[in-house]
Amino acid sequence: METQFPTSSSSSSTTDFKGVEGGGGGGGALVVNRRRQEGNPVLKYVRNVRYEWGDIGADFECGPSFGVVYLSFKYHKQHPDYVYSRINGKDENRYRNKVLLGYCNMEEPKHVLRELNMICFREAWTLVVVYTVEEAAEYIELFKTTQKKEVTIKKKPIDDRNDTPMSDERRQNREIAVGFLTSARSITKTDADSCMGREILNQRTIFDGMQNLERSAEAAQKAE
Repeated sequence: METQFPTSSSSSSTTDFKGVEGGGGGGGALVVNRRRQEGNPVLKYVRNVRYEWGDIGADFECGPSFGVVYLSFKYHKQHPDYVYSRINGKDENRYRNKVLLGYCNMEEPKHVLRELNMICFREAWTLVVVYTVEEAAEYIELFKTTQKKEVTIKKKPIDDRNDTPMSDERRQNREIAVGFLTSARSITKTDADSCMGREILNQRTIFDGMQNLERSAEAAQKAE
């Protein structure tokens, strides 16, 4: 089996999966694909939720309907076919929420970013890009702790384009988009709602906007 961490022991059987516990967390443990993720440095920083090894299609299973595939940009550059084998896999696609968690560990990631974004757009996956393994762990913990939360709607949402009631599918897609936008620390729910209301967002715009806002936040922190 092709893996991004060749130094890990990939010959262990599923009967050897004893699991590893991080910090406390409710709602069941995060399930990690041992055959593919053993040796991933991200696991050292998963401290706020419990995790255990499991025989799953995704790399990280944050819930019965939430799967995450992890991919470093350098590995994608060296093995460009790997991402297709993963996001087109039957086991990986059984999840309702499918996230490709990309670790940007290249100095010039422009072409890789564009390629992965287009792949995810065509295959109906969500691309989330991180710049450190610590940040990758934070997102995994976030997906795990929020995947069961329900959104309470007090009134039926209105489609801002023509002031007509919004369809259930459109409302659901909007809520998902707002949720992922606000998972970036520098984006507020008000900002996300405003952008969605103006109908100016597509997947590329969301990604570029998150990048720019995160960079602005980092610059502001360095200036302090």
